[in-house]
Amino acid sequence: MKINYILRLYSCFFYELLIQIALWFLIAFITIYIFAINSTDQPHLFQFILWVTSGVYFVSSWYYGGQTLAMKAWKIKLEIPKKNKFISCVLRYFLVCIGLILFFIFYMNILFGAKQYLHDLILGLKIRDVRTS
Repeated sequence: MKINYILRLYSCFFYELLIQIALWFLIAFITIYIFAINSTDQPHLFQFILWVTSGVYFVSSWYYGGQTLAMKAWKIKLEIPKKNKFISCVLRYFLVCIGLILFFIFYMNILFGAKQYLHDLILGLKIRDVRTS
């Protein structure tokens, strides 16, 4: 049972990466061709725009439903307390970004018995299974 749960979390992580790549292509097209912000002339602005749009996607998905598209596909949901819900979502996004830099510390925590990502443990959030079976 634990292996199945871990595989679902990491599969969701991979699926989320595919969704982010598609989102980045769309935002890159809009940024380069419509707003004429060149990624070679202003790389930091371009990267900041991509980071902010990813943040808007994640924070709004977690805030309004507790699930991103990948989480819906893998039937897992983030449980966020009603108190300070928006701030919890924003803090989770920042910790996820830090966790991507420190991958082994944040995401390998699942393999060693915690059954939660480290950023969720820090914020007191839980990911639960929403399968109906």
